[in-house]
Amino acid sequence: MRILLIVLAALAASGCAVGNRYDLGVSPDLAPQGSRTVVVAAQDRRPYVVSGEKVPNYVGTQRGGFGNPFNVGTASGKPLAEEVGAAVMSALARRGFRASTVSVPASGAQADGRALAAQSRADRVALLQISDWKSDTYTSVNLHYDLMLRILDASGSELATNRVSGQENLGTSAWNPPAVARQTVPEALRRKLEQLFQSPAVIGALR
Repeated sequence: MRILLIVLAALAASGCAVGNRYDLGVSPDLAPQGSRTVVVAAQDRRPYVVSGEKVPNYVGTQRGGFGNPFNVGTASGKPLAEEVGAAVMSALARRGFRASTVSVPASGAQADGRALAAQSRADRVALLQISDWKSDTYTSVNLHYDLMLRILDASGSELATNRVSGQENLGTSAWNPPAVARQTVPEALRRKLEQLFQSPAVIGALR
């Protein structure tokens, strides 16, 4: 019986791992409130994406019954940075801001804040830099993340910055780890975006 249970668990894990996707269309509740024009620029600076090792919509890895890895992408198929930018733009719009997004190519170099400000002609630029974001799921869901938010004024000068980074265990399951990951990884993204915008300096810079 014990051997049968182990085999069934391995088959379930390997079957769920192939072709899995996470829905990152989250709706964070951001602290700032105002009426300024804000352009949101999300830049993917993850080294494994910049190098071409992983595609831009890569969000993590799921492992089969023997630990064999499978890439996991966004449910929409869109790049992670595009998903993040859209989530922040919508959240700011709900708080009264006149928000829009601008596309920034993935690069190991930091995006040019002055160029973004000049291009957008907005009161503020919210530049989100994604230096790490990947989950690794076997029996546990482990998340590695490194997100930085920079608020720039209309001239491109930095007004405020905030960063969240680290590693977290999002949950464990002996029977269906992929189901835990599908729920907890998007929730983690929502929480991290909310944390970035909770800084008093960020709130003051956007007000």
